[in-house]
Amino acid sequence: MRRFIPRLLLLAVFGGGLLIWSQLRRPRDLKISLDLTGALPGEVKDLDVIVRRGGHALARHFVRYGAAGAPGTVEFVVFAAPGNAEVETTLAYREKPSRRSVARVKLSAEDAAKVSAQ
Repeated sequence: MRRFIPRLLLLAVFGGGLLIWSQLRRPRDLKISLDLTGALPGEVKDLDVIVRRGGHALARHFVRYGAAGAPGTVEFVVFAAPGNAEVETTLAYREKPSRRSVARVKLSAEDAAKVSAQ
């Protein structure tokens, strides 16, 4: 009995730590807010956004806008675990060549990651 209680306590602490760690790494819906105001949003006809982590794609969002063009801010949801990610944005204009930009952001459940497309 004397050896049983410390072993049980160690097992409970280890199990609790694993439970907390698994909850922190659990995938969830994370928001990304893409600011297009610096890129003349009314002239953008296509928007292609790829979210990567460690060289692997987490999500891809492709949107084709009509004659009105893209809005000033675009928000979308990525189902992933919180942490650092790379956001690649390609803007296709009507009269100009496409522009590609890459930004590193920290995805968190508390607030939306803000990316500014240039």
